[in-house]
Amino acid sequence: MQVGGASETVTVEAAPIRVQTDTGEVSNVITDLQVSQLAVNGRSIYQLAALAPGASSQITGFVNTPVGGNASVEFNGMRQNHNIYLLDGGEDDDRGGAGGMSIAPSTDAIAEFRQLTSNYSADYGLSSAGTMTMVLKSGTSTLHASAWEFNRNDAFDAKNPFTPAQELRLNVFGFNVAGPVTFGKLYNPDKKKTFFFYNMEWRKLIQGGSTNQAVPFGATYGGDFTGFLPADKLDKNKIAIPNSGLHVPCAFQLSPAQQSLFTSAGDVFSTPVNTASGPSCSADSSQPNNVNPLVATTQPIFQPLNGNKVPFVDANAAALLAAGIFPKPTVGNQFRGGNNSPTNLKEEIVRIDHNFTPKFSVFGHFVAEQVTQTFGTSQWSGDNLPTVGDTFGNPSRSGVIHTTYAISPTLLNEAAFNYNGNVINIVPFAGSGLTGLALPAGYVSTNSRLFSGPNNLSRIPNIDLGGSTGAKFEISSWPWHNKADDYQIRDDISLTKGAHQFKFGASWAIYKKVQDLFGQTQGAFNFDGTYTGNDFADLLLGDAQSYGELAVQDHGYWNNVSWAAYVQDNWRVNRRLTLNLGLRWDGVPHTYEANNRMGNFYPSLYNPANAATFDSNNTICSGPSDPGCTAASPGLGTSPNSILAGRQLYLNGIGIPGQNGVPKGLVNNHWAAFGPRLGFAYDLTGSGKTVVRGGFGIMYERIQGNDMYNAGPNIPFSLNVGLNSVTLDNPSIAVATGTAAPQPINPASITGLAVNGYKLPVSYQYSVGVQHALSTRTVLSVSYVGNQSRHQNDYREINLPNESYLPQLIAGANYNTAPGLPYAGFHSIDLANNEANAHYNGLQVDLNSQVGHDLNLRAFYTLSRAIDPTTAGSGGGDLGNVSNPYAGWVYDVGPSGYDRTHVAAVDFIYDIPLLRHSQSRLVRSSFGGWQVSGIVTIESGLPLNIGLTGGQGNNHLPNGTNRPDLTGKVSYPKSVNQWFDTTAFAAPAQGAWGALGHNALRGPGRDNWNLSLFKSFTFSESRGSRFELRLETFNTWNHTQFNAISTNLGDSKFGQVTSDFDPRILQLGGKIYF
Repeated sequence: MQVGGASETVTVEAAPIRVQTDTGEVSNVITDLQVSQLAVNGRSIYQLAALAPGASSQITGFVNTPVGGNASVEFNGMRQNHNIYLLDGGEDDDRGGAGGMSIAPSTDAIAEFRQLTSNYSADYGLSSAGTMTMVLKSGTSTLHASAWEFNRNDAFDAKNPFTPAQELRLNVFGFNVAGPVTFGKLYNPDKKKTFFFYNMEWRKLIQGGSTNQAVPFGATYGGDFTGFLPADKLDKNKIAIPNSGLHVPCAFQLSPAQQSLFTSAGDVFSTPVNTASGPSCSADSSQPNNVNPLVATTQPIFQPLNGNKVPFVDANAAALLAAGIFPKPTVGNQFRGGNNSPTNLKEEIVRIDHNFTPKFSVFGHFVAEQVTQTFGTSQWSGDNLPTVGDTFGNPSRSGVIHTTYAISPTLLNEAAFNYNGNVINIVPFAGSGLTGLALPAGYVSTNSRLFSGPNNLSRIPNIDLGGSTGAKFEISSWPWHNKADDYQIRDDISLTKGAHQFKFGASWAIYKKVQDLFGQTQGAFNFDGTYTGNDFADLLLGDAQSYGELAVQDHGYWNNVSWAAYVQDNWRVNRRLTLNLGLRWDGVPHTYEANNRMGNFYPSLYNPANAATFDSNNTICSGPSDPGCTAASPGLGTSPNSILAGRQLYLNGIGIPGQNGVPKGLVNNHWAAFGPRLGFAYDLTGSGKTVVRGGFGIMYERIQGNDMYNAGPNIPFSLNVGLNSVTLDNPSIAVATGTAAPQPINPASITGLAVNGYKLPVSYQYSVGVQHALSTRTVLSVSYVGNQSRHQNDYREINLPNESYLPQLIAGANYNTAPGLPYAGFHSIDLANNEANAHYNGLQVDLNSQVGHDLNLRAFYTLSRAIDPTTAGSGGGDLGNVSNPYAGWVYDVGPSGYDRTHVAAVDFIYDIPLLRHSQSRLVRSSFGGWQVSGIVTIESGLPLNIGLTGGQGNNHLPNGTNRPDLTGKVSYPKSVNQWFDTTAFAAPAQGAWGALGHNALRGPGRDNWNLSLFKSFTFSESRGSRFELRLETFNTWNHTQFNAISTNLGDSKFGQVTSDFDPRILQLGGKIYF
């Protein structure tokens, strides 16, 4: 047996289907034919990635874009962040970009697309989920060229019942040319030495706004909430729900000045209940429910607002509303519509292959993409309103040089250098109805922020209505910039010795990123109804439940170095048994900041003897002049950042890399990442028709670095402050007191890393199955695939007050001085942990067939269950907070956000033989040459995680998420207005955690057909020149496919369907081949 030579250029064609007798890996290959002919929506690489057993996706994108595109594909229950993409063997991975690519190559440039999904060989690593390998096309000895254009227009599309008709324009056009590099007899006359491939493509999309969001309306802008009287809301017994109207805040929640304004308006304060932890407005059976006396007092007791009107409107709130931060409703209290969102992409690809000798060859590619995407709402934030959007500029580059040298007939060496890099520039813009991004006329900016550092563009603060309205205006961290460069070197040696095919290799890489910090120097307010029962009314009063602000939006210089080494032996034990034996080592020390400008909280460095002391305004004592202070608090220090020079910071427990034993990556590195790979393929009969295949592998996950980037704003180099119960006019002022220290030392919020047990995430993967050749061109595979994942990432809040005090926090008590806080002097301490467990079990059936010479057919079905406690996104990402930090991640054990019980899919390409073999060339050209292709997907729904609005939504913890109690049997009417029975849930007691499980309900499934009809007109049969006309349809039968469901109890749309997938879309295309 000999290794392959190095003298020929690789060309990929549709290979015969055969049983895999040489490997136990779980993988799938999508050929050049399938890539070019299947009806892939948006011609998207991510859509291709989802065409595999075990895949679960929620892709809605129209166009093939890299960073910022929809990369939501999970394999075998693994998080999408743990996917990796390779282009010609080099990384094509945007680290920190949710498992997406940095380059999204044109599908017309792809020769082969392969998904490796479980227990694959040891030469692949650094990721624990799907590994997608893409091979670019290369030139051959014959000159070939093609050109194409695809168009969409909303005039040809079906209408969406959830949003008004939106503008849609999509144009994808380009060309490629490939062949030998030759200059007659002067160079390469036999056309066997040098080859080239060049591809250029433009992708242009204009898409109308699709916002569908409740917003404030009508008279409420002036404080008149008569539309919110208690009788508006009825429970399942048709009795008015307590407190569904607005109420007067508890007196102890307000400053004397605000109490006076309420009293002057004729409002009456209720008598608070005295509890062991202080005054409360909690239910007291001895008092009537003044909001609704018909209902037993099981809810907080409040007095109704006089006339259901707020007594005053804060001046800054009025200025923001006049500037148009919230759009006016278009249907009822809903806004539907938004900004157009254009996307423009230009991509150039060049690949050169050169054979120096029959033994030595080299190929290289260079890819340049320029992407500009416009988002109608502010991306990477909670913003859900088109009054602010942003432009996302993303130039990217990829380069590969790969050499192959056949040292002998049995020994081959491959060496490669790979580069991958991109830049991101995000610039915000004022959208629908907003007068500008800057603070508007009438807004009093004096003391409106905690810090005097730069507020780029003088931006309006984030304003979130976190209660029943749910509207969020967030400019977020923009403008924002980052730059990433990834350099990789690897060498691989292949040796054939008898029945063994050995492969050895090693690699080194350095990833360098310069990135602005995330954070709001303009400030971020949240109003959730804590004071009046209505989030918008609280905004009008200027009384915020919480506030956050970043002192300095600096930038960091982060590096990550990785090493790897492996050995693989594919051993043909006998003609019926093959073993795949491998071992891989991944050396992946943690990302670090090159200048050690990082801070992290370490419990071991916190000295309780230096716990912070507070003044009467609940800020840290800066000296005896502060009210209630006799001296400055212990634990104070200053920042080495000149921008914060002179500002006192509470630094008890803070560690800096290189000091006090703190490593440069903030956590200790784990070097014992050895991953065995074991596989087998056993031919049951010796005929090659039935093979039992299986394997086991341990895959380690390289931590992408977001945990470090998120820690960038920490003290002492920056400062991220979170406060509760503050005023809009001056967030230094507490609502309850109306006073603040002149230069308050506010407790900092920390987003950091937990130093104990910060191990590499790891997945133990296994599979066993049978492949059987039903015929010479049809193979059926039935497999069990499973995994156990350990040390999965989550975030957990560790600075927690006594749990019994949560009702007081909900009533507006100050968090920083709450009893039981273990680290007094800090607000939130939210630490990343690699602690959670996840697992997956699935039955995967795959039928692959070539029926005659006309039909290529593939059908697969997956029956599976994925368990993952992550709360990040739809379950596909890291960095999600545990919901109940008192209980930890076990409170969130439940189905993964991407768990689909059933997924069935069929893809096919059918060359209709009608008149194809007519003796008349005219008949063949005019009436023959028809082709049909399609992708059919039928799948069950994703889980729904039910939450709560208002103060109970997080029990007023900085990083918590509550769930309701289940009070009845869950049923599914599956209507637009009630997907599930909303009467089966109730809010838990004040300060309690709901008993409903994580991801306990199910959303809508999908039944989607994408079909295409092609007609080819042949110009030259000998040269293969032809013109191909295409009609492509997506959601061909125009099935209404529900998508998003409102899942927060207390939201005005709870249980309702709020959006659907796209209706039928038509696409016209043409391709010409030479």
